Amino acid sequence: MRGGRPPWHGGAESSTPRSPVEGTIRADVAIVGAGITGLSTAATLAALRPDLDVVVVDAGGVAAGASGSGTGLVGPRVGPSLHRLRRTRGDEIARAAHRWSQAAVAHVLETIADGDIECGLSPGTQLVVASDRRAAKSLLAEGVAARALGVEAEVVAARHLPAAASRYLGGVRYGPAATVDPAAYTHGLARMCERRGVRVFEHSRVRRVEPERQPVLVTDRGRVVARRVVLAVNAFARQLDPSSNVIALRVQAGATDPLPADVIAVLESLRTEPVIEHGDLSPYYRLTPDDRLVVGGGSVGHGSEDPDGGSRAFLDAAVRSLHPALRGQRIVTTWSGPIAMTRDGFPVVGSRGRDEAILHAGGCCGHGIASSSWNGAYLARWIATGHRDDLSDRFPWVRTSGPWIPSGRIVDRVLTQYLRRMTGSARSKLVT
Repeated sequence: MRGGRPPWHGGAESSTPRSPVEGTIRADVAIVGAGITGLSTAATLAALRPDLDVVVVDAGGVAAGASGSGTGLVGPRVGPSLHRLRRTRGDEIARAAHRWSQAAVAHVLETIADGDIECGLSPGTQLVVASDRRAAKSLLAEGVAARALGVEAEVVAARHLPAAASRYLGGVRYGPAATVDPAAYTHGLARMCERRGVRVFEHSRVRRVEPERQPVLVTDRGRVVARRVVLAVNAFARQLDPSSNVIALRVQAGATDPLPADVIAVLESLRTEPVIEHGDLSPYYRLTPDDRLVVGGGSVGHGSEDPDGGSRAFLDAAVRSLHPALRGQRIVTTWSGPIAMTRDGFPVVGSRGRDEAILHAGGCCGHGIASSSWNGAYLARWIATGHRDDLSDRFPWVRTSGPWIPSGRIVDRVLTQYLRRMTGSARSKLVT
């Protein structure tokens, strides 16, 4: 598990190295983080305000974090489920949240087209499925909520599920959606930024932000002085942006070798419609353009640690359980990547405290490609126009921080134990 990398192209090794920050650099806007959020902010801002000098600074390189190690699902989801949102926040916010997430997916597709980004794009839908009666009841409630809100989410009876999901009790189909090579998408965003005049610096860890008359980013070999700063550090927020109240987790995934033609014939729908099993840490599945089955779920670690050692067993069992045609197949590549969570399941997008010279975005809770792209574009519009979008008050995630999260060694130990119990519960349902 340790050191593993996703099997597709677009990784950091394919990128031309960029210079680090040395000496003093001045800019109108400085963005910390060369992942999807930071680069989407920079690309959108450069398009809206080409007169601004924009720089992006990253501790490692483009796509070095979650943006380069995800599984490539681009789907319409932000925050809790629709039926829970209706109960806790009301119909208006539930409807606005779903429409916002659909706009986020559309933004990714438009960005890929505008930038001519080669990232293995497969547009389609997503299918969330039920493996037991409890999950089926929950998904039925989701379909009822969708109908009441007038949003696109189709309840699918078991007899109408595609062959790749034939063992399940039913599901809900969401759209629009897509799959991509997330690292290639992120590198494409970086090239789009540079074509628009954005300067991207790598291997420049920001040690602290000094809120002087103008914010100053201090790195090991230099500093960046800017009128506005965007902290797009997501899972790495604890040291640099603790006020955002997001917590870092690491989740696992794996992939098979390219599958035989007869197996692909059965699983072909997974190319345009990934299957996501309902429930915490439950497995999910997609096909890559080169016919590999990618599987996620099953294990989660706290902070920078990898999920513990039984990960491959869960992923192998998940492969075998999906369809009889896969019983001879196994996972050959495993990896893990960081995600950022909040206590209420909503991202954090806004200013850091009352000072609008420093903005931040993060905590996409595992729905990062679409949400982080759209969050970055939102911050760019905020900077370009000088004010928030008119609809921002309807979005619970446009805020200075998420709900408070306690910290300390005892809390870390308790969280680690809790995550291990969740992991064990997920495995016990699947691994035989």
